[in-house]
Amino acid sequence: MTWGQKIDWIIDQNDDIRPLIQGTPLSSPSFSAGNVLGGDTAFGNQTVLAALAGKGVRQGAINAQIIRALGQDFVWDGNPDCGVKVIARNYAANAANQGAERGIDIQARNSGANASWCNAGNFNARNDSGKTAYQLQGITIRLENYGTLETEAVGLDVNMSIENDTGAPVKDAIRVRNTDASGMTACNSVLSVSNTSTNGFTNLFDLTGLTAANGTLISSSGTDATGFAGRLRILDASGTAAYINLYNTSHEA
Repeated sequence: MTWGQKIDWIIDQNDDIRPLIQGTPLSSPSFSAGNVLGGDTAFGNQTVLAALAGKGVRQGAINAQIIRALGQDFVWDGNPDCGVKVIARNYAANAANQGAERGIDIQARNSGANASWCNAGNFNARNDSGKTAYQLQGITIRLENYGTLETEAVGLDVNMSIENDTGAPVKDAIRVRNTDASGMTACNSVLSVSNTSTNGFTNLFDLTGLTAANGTLISSSGTDATGFAGRLRILDASGTAAYINLYNTSHEA
């Protein structure tokens, strides 16, 4: 099915969006607002879909789409079309260190006997064959603070809580893969670090939170390492090679 045929199918199945798809804006977009008391069971709007026996409901309990049809070209101001936009915002004058806002809360949970996998989120940025895009960004994370921040600012927090590993799973906090099957050139970097701030970063890695001595990169215990086994090649900013010696014995006590 071509994209044009898909749009025609969407129109046929959803006559109420025909004017929008055909380029005529709806005069009264859907809108709802209300007040709700807080608590474990309170919510604004809820959709509960009971999936029957059979294949996975892969079109979702809620399927939100925004389609910019051919001929409805952008008047570009730097802002994208957004499929779903979620805002959780606090105006209340809460007491110190009280209250919290979370933009989105997603849980994929298995409560049955078996599940092949549970994936909390799948993000896909795609440029179709024969088309041109200037950037593809799977996830962009930006933290902004213009007030007083008391404790910390963390761009990505991965919390591993594998309380049962009876099945001997592989446990990786972060996994980076290249699955190109077309023989393209290599990806430039596994990790690319830069800064445009005044002072940048103090440390490349901070491993002081590790408890085991053999988990750190620097230790003052033991004796000098012996038994040269090889060296690690590093390129500086100008492309000049530098080397770090590698040893086959440890200097840990």
